[in-house]
Amino acid sequence: MMSSSSLSGDRGSFTVNDWCKHRRVSRSKFYKMLRERVGPRIHRVGSHIRISAEADRDWITAREAAGAA
Repeated sequence: MMSSSSLSGDRGSFTVNDWCKHRRVSRSKFYKMLRERVGPRIHRVGSHIRISAEADRDWITAREAAGAA
């Protein structure tokens, strides 16, 4: 499961690097998933991309549903 050290600050969001490490995917795979619209929801903080803990949970749920279909 998600450790508090994987999340940034009190906001409960991942950097791209942290999310990729947490989900064991490469950065290139992450950006490919975004292009294919199967990646997690992202939000921008200035020029930085963040993935909220909620978006991560939703992404897992969507991937499980896609695998079951």
